[in-house]
Amino acid sequence: MSNCPLVWVIMGVSGSGKTVVGRLLAERLESDFLEGDRRHSGSNLLKMKAQTPLQDADRHQWLIEIEDDMGRAIAKNRETVLTCSALKASYRQQLNSLARVQLVWLNVPRPDLECRLRRRSNHYMKPEMLDSQLAAFEPIGPEENVITLDGRLLPAKIVDELLNQATWLYPDLEKTWWQRLAI
Repeated sequence: MSNCPLVWVIMGVSGSGKTVVGRLLAERLESDFLEGDRRHSGSNLLKMKAQTPLQDADRHQWLIEIEDDMGRAIAKNRETVLTCSALKASYRQQLNSLARVQLVWLNVPRPDLECRLRRRSNHYMKPEMLDSQLAAFEPIGPEENVITLDGRLLPAKIVDELLNQATWLYPDLEKTWWQRLAI
């Protein structure tokens, strides 16, 4: 089995572009895509719609369900891209505890995030919630297995840069995921 990651976790605060970049990366890799927000419970969604920040207890089951999705992808040897804010180091550690995982942080400055959130009209995460997201974020440590990218770039450029950096780490990435399974 190749040492290439089979599960990519696209992370960032709300408005960083996780879904757009994640879908594009999955398309480029010809892999599965899972939207982590779809794992939030109804009560979590109601809290966020009411602009009530989620706490660790609210995120606990959500993270377990994302981790379960990751485990299923690994067990099936399916390359998968999923999104998850993963704002805290403990969340990132939990997600990275499985084998063959690559975390990717989309770094976007606050003014750009505010602008993006104001332009979204059909999302439960409103601009007023940005402060709670930024307050919950724990900076990425040098010991973390995270590729950090400039989330202000066009999504296609972000994916190009990600694949460029990842290919240095995982040379077999130049092959499709199903070709890497045969190695």
